Amino acid sequence: MEKPKAFVGLALLLLLVQSFGIANGRDEDICRLFSNNTVIRDPDSCGQSITCINSVSHYSTCAGSTPFFDKDTGKCVKALTDDSSCAVSCEDAATQFVADPKSCYGYYYCSDQETALYGKCPTETHFNATTQTCTRLYESACTASSFEYCNIVKNSVNFDNLQGCNKYHVCEKGVLKDKTCASALYYQASTGTCVAKALVDCDAHPLPSNVCGTVKKPLENKFVTDAATCRGYFFCAKQADGTPDANPTWNQCPQDYFFDASSQTCKNPTSVACKWDRCDGRTATFVESATTGCREYLICSDGITQEEKSCGNYFFDQTKGACVPDVLTYAACK
Repeated sequence: MEKPKAFVGLALLLLLVQSFGIANGRDEDICRLFSNNTVIRDPDSCGQSITCINSVSHYSTCAGSTPFFDKDTGKCVKALTDDSSCAVSCEDAATQFVADPKSCYGYYYCSDQETALYGKCPTETHFNATTQTCTRLYESACTASSFEYCNIVKNSVNFDNLQGCNKYHVCEKGVLKDKTCASALYYQASTGTCVAKALVDCDAHPLPSNVCGTVKKPLENKFVTDAATCRGYFFCAKQADGTPDANPTWNQCPQDYFFDASSQTCKNPTSVACKWDRCDGRTATFVESATTGCREYLICSDGITQEEKSCGNYFFDQTKGACVPDVLTYAACK
């Protein structure tokens, strides 16, 4: 009997997907959360794995007699020990397509009653199990559930928590746990470790204690330092009920300017005392150090301090970027 055109078209699409792959449709790459060479299950497919390299996802697809990816063993398997998050059954569905429970645009082709081969619909379409075709989004009634991280990541693997620069996640016995780096450290997704703040590019800075004042004395329509960078600040808006702003807005000064709390403005870095990385946002290679005496300077690279050097008995001249015999003092290094 001749196969329906819908079947033939989708089967051809399946072959194309297996050969070339189709973008998964996520707005941001999930590998931005994971360290290099971490392997996870694709949250949009129980039959695909992702290897994270330099924050970019690299996909591999399981097929044939081992159509599912096991996140714990890192291998393609015939069936999953725990398939609660990816239960796909080909029973009574041989030579048919079944929906992927974790993705609106994913599907499985049951070559027989035991083997499910994974595929994806093109961008801007969803899989429709009733019609066995990929349909336009507005025609879709898909209600696929969102994924849980511990369904795709094995235990004891650290990964970034975007809610805070100093926070990260880890799965312990299948349960997602929130962790916090030690004081003065931020979580670095690329290495999966806590490192010096200056090494992490992040704007989700944790709120300092009483950042917007106290209940008795709230700060209203004031800018305050983010207590993490020399350029960053929070804006504490006046609240109608008179309480401190619980969600102040973060921002930062332009390049080559530091935030000065006393004047509530962005100023030349030499006139601002700041103990955090003074290379942040600087275009110069040599900048003044915060060390008292104004005889030291910093060597900057990509906005991060590489080394501190001394002018000896001379003073550092920020304008010239050199050591000079003239006595110089800056607010930055008094």
